[in-house]
Parts: sequence; structure tokens; C-alpha cells
Amino acid sequence: MNNDAERDWPAAILKENPALLVSVVYFSASSIGMFYSWAFLRHFGVNVFNFAQISDFLLASLKEPMTWLLVSFAMLLMLVDNAFSRRHQKKSKRKWLQWYGSSTYRSINYVVLICMVVLFLYVYADNKAEKVRSGKGEQVSVTLASNDVPQNAILLGTTGQFIFLYDAETRQVDIHPNENVQTISLLAPD
Repeated sequence: MNNDAERDWPAAILKENPALLVSVVYFSASSIGMFYSWAFLRHFGVNVFNFAQISDFLLASLKEPMTWLLVSFAMLLMLVDNAFSRRHQKKSKRKWLQWYGSSTYRSINYVVLICMVVLFLYVYADNKAEKVRSGKGEQVSVTLASNDVPQNAILLGTTGQFIFLYDAETRQVDIHPNENVQTISLLAPD
């Protein structure tokens, strides 16, 4: 490998195989949605994997834009650190800091990026779950096909086949198939 390819191997691979970018984005979005959905719904005793299909995870990351902000922030931190590493490689001659300027260090940063993303998403899901448990969340009124009386609850989320509702007073989670839901009403923001 030449020095430029060694410096930025992910960009070199994507430059040689531009169609790979679509697959990487799809895989990343699905992974982010899958991890976030699991981390959030586990607080309510819901194993999301029993109710979701792989396409639901792609949409889960898009339904929660904060996940992408956290991923972008982690990527920004890694890119800045890699830029400092490249700068250090050119300027510093100290042997005890050579590891920081190495291409191996920058490669390891991709693993650190994944760890940061997982940590950020986990903490965000925990904080959001705590707010929902205290009664703060998207309040909806759901009318089921089997009952004309609307049910007031907090909307935890949806998949292609199910809707997850949480009653903060009783601490009960209801999971309904989408075909059993007649209407979902919510208050428009002021």
C-alpha cells in the first residue's frame, strides 16, 4: 500500500467502489436503529427483536434524528483526532509519542468510533427511557378496532406490524398489531 492509501484507507476503498457507500450507509443506519431500539425498549421489558423486521431498524434510526447527531458528533471527534495524529506524524520526532502519529493509531480510531457511538446511543436511550418512565413523552390517544373508547398512553414506538404504548401511571406496556388500531390522535404543538 502506498503512503496516501495507508493514510486514509476507508476513503480509498470507497473511491474504488462507490456503490459500496450505499451498502455502508444502509448497514450503518440499520445497526444504529437496531441498537437504539433495543437500548430504549429494553427499559420497558420489550424485546424489540420479537416484533421488528430488519427494515424497521432502518426506519428507527431515521425516526430518531438525535441518533444521527450523536453519530455525527462521534465521527467529528474521530476526524479531528486523526487530523491531529497526521499533524503529529509530520512534526514530532519524540519516540515516546510516535504511536500517536502512526497509521495504526488512526486505524484503531475506527474501533474507538464504534465504541463511542454505542456509548452515546446507550446513554441517550437510557435518558430518554427515564423521561418516558416519569410520564414525559409523546402523549397519544389510540382507538382500537375492538373498543370505541380511546386509550391515552405514551407512544414508545412503532414497527411495520406493531405499536408500543406505555401507561406511566400503571407502568404497563401495551403492544398492539397495527391492523387493530383504528385511530391515533395527538395534540398538535402550540
